[in-house]
Amino acid sequence: MAEYEVTIRPVEPGDALGLSRVQIDTWRDAYVGVLPDDTLLDLDEMRAAVRWTRIVGTLKAPEVVAVADYECRIVGFCHGGLGRKTISDVIDRDGSVAEVYAMYVDPSFQGLGLGRALLADVARRLISHGFESLVLTTLADNRHGRRFYERIGGAVGDAIPSIVVGSPAEQVPYFWPDMERLVQRLDAPAA
Repeated sequence: MAEYEVTIRPVEPGDALGLSRVQIDTWRDAYVGVLPDDTLLDLDEMRAAVRWTRIVGTLKAPEVVAVADYECRIVGFCHGGLGRKTISDVIDRDGSVAEVYAMYVDPSFQGLGLGRALLADVARRLISHGFESLVLTTLADNRHGRRFYERIGGAVGDAIPSIVVGSPAEQVPYFWPDMERLVQRLDAPAA
């Protein structure tokens, strides 16, 4: 990561277009054969940027977004906050749990530790808001993402039927009961 001088920082209002580009590029790379081709081709960068502008413009604690910035270009991001009740119910967890809603790294920047750095940054900020545990969901067929979550100690739950951009898909939850321990694991050199 040092050779690229990537900075992990909080999101800024002008980052919406960069967020949408990373999300769409990542989906088009990771979800070929997982989601219908038409769905991937129909993803609209400007429509996504409008959505991200709204999200960034209305962020309120404990919701946070961290971005990976390389030469004033967003190359990854992680968005987290209070866990949705439906997800807390799936993992059978009482009380408040933090959730990562989205985490994407530009395909040409994957494998450099940016996912670890982004997730660690968001987890630290969520811990500062009093959260102790973390959950996220990913598509069941997202093999690359699932390997990453398993390598960093996520406990996988049962598949959840869902609809993703109008297409049926299964998602699986990953759960970390101790975010402090997760951050330690993320900060340690990757094995």
